[in-house]
Amino acid sequence: MFFDTVSDLLARQRVPQLHALPPTAAVADAIHLMNRRELSAVIVVNGGGLAGILTDRDVLQRVVEPGRDPASTRVHEVMTRNPTTVHASDRAARALDCMMKGGFGHLPVVDDGEIRGVLSLHDLNRWLTQELRDQADGALMAVKTMGIANRGR
Repeated sequence: MFFDTVSDLLARQRVPQLHALPPTAAVADAIHLMNRRELSAVIVVNGGGLAGILTDRDVLQRVVEPGRDPASTRVHEVMTRNPTTVHASDRAARALDCMMKGGFGHLPVVDDGEIRGVLSLHDLNRWLTQELRDQADGALMAVKTMGIANRGR
């Protein structure tokens, strides 16, 4: 698992997170999509390329708190522009490092201009938890094996 790639993590997602809207969509439409699909972020695409990402945090901080109307506010007005991205071939650990250093919970995956999906901090937490379990199990097996070997002396 330590050598898992971003592509491996995308393949394990319970709900693929490649839901996109154009920048001109109303924030209300984005909220509806996010609620219907149980997402905390949607990709914003312009001409097939990544224009940005709209997260639940963006909606709360840039629409709800200032009292903007979600029906008349356009996604491009409040989205996060030019988000940090990773490649499908990048290691999962690199994606986690990007999120921790950047302080964000969603990471678009882009290869050769094509959007492959979005990793969430939840995806990476699940991966890391499994990684730690596997390492602990391996260490326990090594200790047991050493104990058995030492009893035979």
